[in-house]
Amino acid sequence: MTTDWDRATGSLDIATLRALYAEGALTPEALIDVIHDRIAARGDDHVWIHLIDRESCKARARALMADPSARDLPLYGIPFGIKDNVDLEGVPSTAAVKAWSRMPDASSPLVQRLLDAGAIPIGKQNQDQLGMGVVGVRTDYGIPHCAFDSRYISGGSSSGGGVSVAAGLVSFAVANDAAGSGRVPAALNNIVGYKPTPGLVPRAARSQAGMVGTENFLTLTMQDSVLLSNLWFHFEPADPFSKPEATGFSVSAGAAPESFRFAIPDAATLDTNGDAEAERLFRENVARLEALGGSAVEIDMTPYLTAAKMLYEGAFIAQRYANFGDMFDKDEDALCAPTRKILSWGRNYTARDVFRAQYVIAGYRQQARQLFKEVDLMVTPTSPTTYTIDALLADNIALNAKMGTYTNFVNMLDLPAASVPAGFRRDGVPLGTMLIGPSLGDDLVCRIGAALHTALGIAPGLAGRPVVAEA
Repeated sequence: MTTDWDRATGSLDIATLRALYAEGALTPEALIDVIHDRIAARGDDHVWIHLIDRESCKARARALMADPSARDLPLYGIPFGIKDNVDLEGVPSTAAVKAWSRMPDASSPLVQRLLDAGAIPIGKQNQDQLGMGVVGVRTDYGIPHCAFDSRYISGGSSSGGGVSVAAGLVSFAVANDAAGSGRVPAALNNIVGYKPTPGLVPRAARSQAGMVGTENFLTLTMQDSVLLSNLWFHFEPADPFSKPEATGFSVSAGAAPESFRFAIPDAATLDTNGDAEAERLFRENVARLEALGGSAVEIDMTPYLTAAKMLYEGAFIAQRYANFGDMFDKDEDALCAPTRKILSWGRNYTARDVFRAQYVIAGYRQQARQLFKEVDLMVTPTSPTTYTIDALLADNIALNAKMGTYTNFVNMLDLPAASVPAGFRRDGVPLGTMLIGPSLGDDLVCRIGAALHTALGIAPGLAGRPVVAEA
């Protein structure tokens, strides 16, 4: 039974809320009061760019409750947050750039599908500007911090979303992920971030247009990620990068196979930036995978690490300039210094440079295809380590690049991935482990990811907070 659920700390995972509603122990309207009370108790944590007021949220909840057929909707009364580069009708979209705020006249198809499924939006959430960054400090709306330690970054670009899920303010957050934006915040906040193979879900954010990037969800459990993703998988002819295989595609959080092989970085290419605790947590999750029936195979990660650097340190940055160049050229000063500098790099490349880069990436994709003939998964740290907010402000671009060491190449090579919790360093800061599969190998990523998270045995989000001894 869930009737002992605590208003201040009770989990908002979808299964728990469904059970509470079914038992009559909670209603969607009462849940809105719980959520707004929790948000108020946290104070100005810079999670929200636009928080929908309590009464508006309750009106949506009451409308659901008044419709007898709504009780059968898959997301009946489930609260969620929306990254601020994804549109919600009637609420401004800024992508964390105040000067570029606009009022959308319709919700994005993804958000509309969630609304039609019975979910309740709580607000638009902070992010790295234009989705460019994996650290959460490049914003006009204040810097969110790790849910466990205010000194540390939340991860980005879906920064507000990661904190809100971990802190129990929403059940899930709409994110998007080109370079790790939907995986790094999961890792740094003890939650789950599953990113589908590009093209399995239509693009909802302008910043994700192009050959890399996909929408995803930040959740407390892999089961929730699976439920939400299965609602959104579909082929969209209007999206030039949509895959026909998306028709009828689904994933599960069912049992992992009895045996599987997974590649891990060899000693020369395991990068934890000197963080011995990060290496310990990664090795412990490798051991858990082996206990689940996996066989680890060390590989030289150099080709993939080289591909990762190409996303922002080569011609592919021209994609971002193609998306935002018109506004940028008119108003460069609207962007914070790191975003402005990186976007300006996109002016430096020719069509010849871009084609050459595409040829190189095509070669790395072939190497990945060969690798996945020999192993079922690739497993890496989600990020080498984490950093304080002060450190990021002092050395933004270099440390952001370090955080994307293992995440940046995944979309470039057309692969799915999931970040699942790895546990906590001895200082109480969480990190994550990333499972990467072959193109369209999403189901195996989710199944083994779910098994690994269960084997960790730590509650997701703030509920899993360890007791840290005083120094």
